[in-house]
Amino acid sequence: MPKRVITYGTFDLFHIGHVRLLQRLASLGDHLTVCVSTDEFNAVKGKKSVIPYEQRAEILSACRYVDAVLPESDWAQKRTDIVEQKIDIFAMGNDWSGKFDDLKDLCEVVYLPRTDDVSTTSLKAYMDALRTEQIGEIKHLIETLNNKAASL
Repeated sequence: MPKRVITYGTFDLFHIGHVRLLQRLASLGDHLTVCVSTDEFNAVKGKKSVIPYEQRAEILSACRYVDAVLPESDWAQKRTDIVEQKIDIFAMGNDWSGKFDDLKDLCEVVYLPRTDDVSTTSLKAYMDALRTEQIGEIKHLIETLNNKAASL
């Protein structure tokens, strides 16, 4: 009997950590369904994605490890998805360890290790640092130009 696996996430700024997680998820079974958080649901969670939902879903659909992509619109849909999609394994990154153990009455629940030293959060922090550095450089350049203009 084929094993069906499901996972959930935002999958913003798709990176090697996402690829490795999807590869590990796919190795758990024969069919991987990925539920991608919609922009509206991310807003409820207090998150803002760089990449819009439609593009994140398309990127995941193109990934060879992913068999199906569904929208994630609210926290409560997981139980319904598991039943409707005939899921055998619910799997998430281990940063969610214990948070979904209430689903064990429907299927096996697995928490997989994340890829070290890479995350969307760290990428966003790096981009913010670069932006702050660039703003500082621009302000310094403007100040230098103003000082030169004043001395003319």
